[in-house]
Amino acid sequence: MAGVVMMDVANIDLPYVERNKSRHKTIRYYLRIDGKRICRLPDDIDSEEFSIAYWAARKAVLPVAQAAPEHSPLMSSIVKPNTFRWLCLEYMRSNDFMALDTTTQTRRRNIIEAMWEEQLHPNDPADRRTFADMPLSRLDVGNLEKLRDRKKDVPFAADERLKVLRQVFNTTKEGKPITANVAKLVAPFKVHTDGHTTATPEEIGRFIEHHGIGSKAVFYLAIQMYTGFRVSDLAAIGPQHRRKDTFKLRLFKNRKKKPVDLEIAIHPILEAVLATHKVTALTYLVTDFGKPFSVKGLGNRISDWWRQAGMPHLTSHSIRKGLATDVAHNEATDNMLESMFGWSGGRTSKIYTRDANRARLARQTVAKINWDGMGTKLLSADQPEEIEGVAGCGNVG
Repeated sequence: MAGVVMMDVANIDLPYVERNKSRHKTIRYYLRIDGKRICRLPDDIDSEEFSIAYWAARKAVLPVAQAAPEHSPLMSSIVKPNTFRWLCLEYMRSNDFMALDTTTQTRRRNIIEAMWEEQLHPNDPADRRTFADMPLSRLDVGNLEKLRDRKKDVPFAADERLKVLRQVFNTTKEGKPITANVAKLVAPFKVHTDGHTTATPEEIGRFIEHHGIGSKAVFYLAIQMYTGFRVSDLAAIGPQHRRKDTFKLRLFKNRKKKPVDLEIAIHPILEAVLATHKVTALTYLVTDFGKPFSVKGLGNRISDWWRQAGMPHLTSHSIRKGLATDVAHNEATDNMLESMFGWSGGRTSKIYTRDANRARLARQTVAKINWDGMGTKLLSADQPEEIEGVAGCGNVG
């Protein structure tokens, strides 16, 4: 019986194991390292066959791990209780983690495993210890700051690590916190930026000119320009979501936690574009083989299209931001933006309406500059007749 328990601990908590449920409701296991699926593993995760196949495949891909000493935390088959890795695994078994989308789970798992592999003293070749087996009692603010600062050259990645750490340390068991959430005491970098670049009309024009009307790339662009859908929704949208002149769908993001059902009118230009493309599948956008895109597959293809057009700095999200900026500058309200983009709470919509209102108010303010007519002294005698309003308030239009 002891042997069975040991195998359970060794295999269920192995890193780099991807779990997928087939259409027959069975679980398939794959080895996945650095975002790449390496190979399929045996179906019985508790079997000796699984362990042999797992370690053989992993050692072939990670020769450094193969050469690591037996006491290396990542090579250890037993997870030590009350260590950093143990707490992370408790988090990954929690309802909070399991409620996340599969893509989000994978992203967080990768961040967690990268932190496990961080050496305590990377400048000391003789010290191979990593953070994985560090006792929770030693994971104080100072050590968590070290994990954060290992990514200081990429501030967004550093703050993403801290975000994940706060979620890990917030894990509960039987309704009680496992440990104090010291990660909340660590300050983020708080980089101030708009994030993704916002696409401009000029850049959109270059994209259309490069790929050509009628291309799959421009078909994608048209759908996003007039709906603002995320990639996850672009991959799913199809004729089945259409009700006369309206799209009705449940947004992919947060569909398990806070589902949002969206109803959006089809713009006349998008209507005209849709009419020129023959629909052969349940989705408008399909692969070269006529199959629906996966979310990741479509995201990669869109990045390729922008790169081919000479604008690798732009992404699908750039169009979403561009659309929000466009409608805000055309006096769309917070409520309008929230209804179209599926936002709530006003926080995101105000980013766009605030900037648009500032531009409008600034223009109106410039129109009120007067200086009691002193501005005319800055002009030559023949200029006032050519400039409208210089004698008055200076109408800027």
